[in-house]
Amino acid sequence: MKPFFSHFIFLLAISTLVMSQDSCTVGLGPQSGNYHVEIRNHLSHDTILKVRCKSGGGDLGDHWIVNGQRFTVGFHNDKCVSTEYWCKLSWGSKSSHGGNYRFFSCEESFLKFCNFQDCSWKIRDDGIYLHDMHGLKDVKYYDWES
Repeated sequence: MKPFFSHFIFLLAISTLVMSQDSCTVGLGPQSGNYHVEIRNHLSHDTILKVRCKSGGGDLGDHWIVNGQRFTVGFHNDKCVSTEYWCKLSWGSKSSHGGNYRFFSCEESFLKFCNFQDCSWKIRDDGIYLHDMHGLKDVKYYDWES
């Protein structure tokens, strides 16, 4: 009878510890940690893509990405609550094509695509694709604004 009772007390103690943890560190919800946002240029005809990203932490400036290359942002969040990255993409004569798009958000439904860590985007002629880490496929996430 003693072994059963000691196992019961041990399981009760573990359950209490797990239930008392901050909901941001348990389960699949938004969590603290390192995040990466990668934007790859897959436009046709060797088109150079201009990228300018901003977040609450500031403006990351202009970056020009040649076809097949990428721009990557890495950052750490203590608690993923309201962090967002918005990027303006443009290309073509006088940067006439593109638009403003959200490339990172702490929304759980968004983070699931990124496996709560790495958000990988492909910029294509017909739209902007986010790589679904669970389905292992690219999913069209945005149509072009212009």
